[in-house]
This record gives sequence, C-alpha cells and structure tokens, in this order.
Amino acid sequence: MGMLEFPTDAGRLAACFNATLIGDPNTPIQGLNSVQSAAKGNLCFLSDKKAQRFLSSLEAGVVVLTKKEWVREDLPLTYILVDEPRVVFAKLAKSFLPRVSWEGISEKADIHSGAQIDPSAKIGSFAVICEGAKIGSNTIIYPHAYVGAGVQVGNYCEIYPQVVLLVRVVIGDRVRILSGSVLGSDGFGLIEGAQGHIEIPQVGTVVVEDDVRIGAHCTIDRGTLGETRIGQGSKLDDHVHVGHNCRIGKNSILCAQVGLAGSSVLEEGVVLAGQVGVGDHITIGKGARVGGQTGVTTDLKGGETYFSTPAMPIRQALRSHVFFRDLPELAERIKLLEKEINGNANS
Repeated sequence: MGMLEFPTDAGRLAACFNATLIGDPNTPIQGLNSVQSAAKGNLCFLSDKKAQRFLSSLEAGVVVLTKKEWVREDLPLTYILVDEPRVVFAKLAKSFLPRVSWEGISEKADIHSGAQIDPSAKIGSFAVICEGAKIGSNTIIYPHAYVGAGVQVGNYCEIYPQVVLLVRVVIGDRVRILSGSVLGSDGFGLIEGAQGHIEIPQVGTVVVEDDVRIGAHCTIDRGTLGETRIGQGSKLDDHVHVGHNCRIGKNSILCAQVGLAGSSVLEEGVVLAGQVGVGDHITIGKGARVGGQTGVTTDLKGGETYFSTPAMPIRQALRSHVFFRDLPELAERIKLLEKEINGNANS
C-alpha cells in the first residue's frame, strides 16, 4: 500500500484494501484516534473483543477498522472489515505524518563526486555523502545525516537527522534508522600491555538486513574482523547497544537500553525486554524471551522465558524472589533458634 492522501472517505479506504464496508461510504476520515476517544471524522480500530464496549459511546461519523464478528450494526457507525485491523491501522498512521519537504538532492548537501546516488533518492540539506557511498532508489537521507566512505544504503530506506553511518557499513532495503544512532563505530577491544591498555584495530563492518528498524541513539559497533549483523525484520528500540561481532537473528526485538557484549548471538525471534544485559560470547536460542533488567551470563535455550540475574527460567526466578523477599524474617528466626540451641546447651 502506498501513502494515502488525507482527508479521504470510508469508501476510498475500503477500496484501497479491497475490504468490505458496512455503512456510509461517504463518511469522511480526517484524523486518527483510539476507540475510546474517537469523534466524528475519526478513524479508529477495534482488534480486541474486550474493547467492543467502547463502541456504544462513539458518535455517528466514526469509521471503525475491525473484524466482522465485532460489528455492532445497531450503532450509527461505519465499519471497514479487515483481517488484521491493528496492522492496517498502523500502516495508515504513516500517511498522517508530514511529507518530506524537498525533492531530489539539496544544493546544501555535501556529496563526494565518487558517490553513487539513485535519481529517485532524496538528500537533505547539510547531509554528507562520502566517496564510494551508494544510495538506493527512493531512499531518504535527512538533513545533517552522515554517510561514510564505501557505505551502501539500499532502496526505500529512511536515514534520519544526526545518524552516522561509518566506513563500509551495509544497509539493506526498507531500513529505518532514527536520529542520533551511530553504526560502524569501533568495537571495544583492548589488550593489556606493559604500558597500559592497547586498542585492537577494528577493521570489520556492520550489515543491516532488510526491513530493520533501529531506534534513536542506538550504537552498533563494527566487527573486529568480519561483521556485526542485524537480521531481517528485527526491531531495535531507543538506546540499544550492540557490541562488535554480535549476530542478531531475524525478527528479533530489543527494547530500550538493552546491551549486547561482543560476539553474542541472538537466534531468530528473540525478545529482550528493557535493560537486559547479555555477556560476551553468549548465545540465546530461537524464540527465547528475556524479562526486563535480566543479566544473561550463560547460554540460554530457545523457546523459554527467562528473568532475574543471573538469568533463569521465569518460574524458577519467581520462586527465588519469594525466598529473597522473606530473607530478613528468616534471618531473625535463625538467630532466635541459635539462641534457643545455645541456651539449651548451657543448661
């Protein structure tokens, strides 16, 4: 689906998705809102049966994306029936964002003569594109972004302001990198010598596969040798750090402030909640889920949920936390028992 032009009406929107419409096709759509707060001219979505109770409070002129089984035909609403209302709503939401305000390459961009830029790409003011860089079709490089020497950026990417892509980083198609992120910085490799710590040269790169989202102020270190790789479809929240030579499998999710030490491996579909820390050379198996603030110090099997520090299966972790909570009381009871035993021994 391409970007829709708003305002629109329910009929045009239903046609765009080849969806069934119940109600007035001329109902205007001028904005988005939640199902709890939608007003006339708003589009909302209903993807949870529990939220169906909010429909009765909505006024006429609201358009609801939903499934057939949740329609209330007794209410003066217009419905567009889709299989995944939440997903469709998320796609539509992008159409309400302001469009890029320039076409082509800004005269104020600093572009090396040896760079290769597809004619359909958009390059903003004060962006820097270095020698040997390649920018794919329909990609947007926002103002003040930096694309280093030999960097490859694929098609339909968005590189936001203040993003830094250092030498030879490779970006796939449909990748979004939000403001302040740095890809390809030196990994933290040190050797202890007689005169102090010596930095190991970091001569590898970073590879970001297709359909990845990298949030604001993330840092992804280049490999010492070889590559650091972010797998297809993975999503990184803000303030995530990925150390040198890490490998993140397809469709993984890393929430805010996650940190991966060097050479750690996440297999496909791993989810790390906020502030999870993963030690170096650790492997987390396919489909594993790790709760917030967990410290991962050993390999974890896939398909399970983990919590606590050190990480353990969540049921075991919750039982351990119950005992930990009771430790002060248990300590007092032990002291009383010791006094009783010592008293009996002395009598």
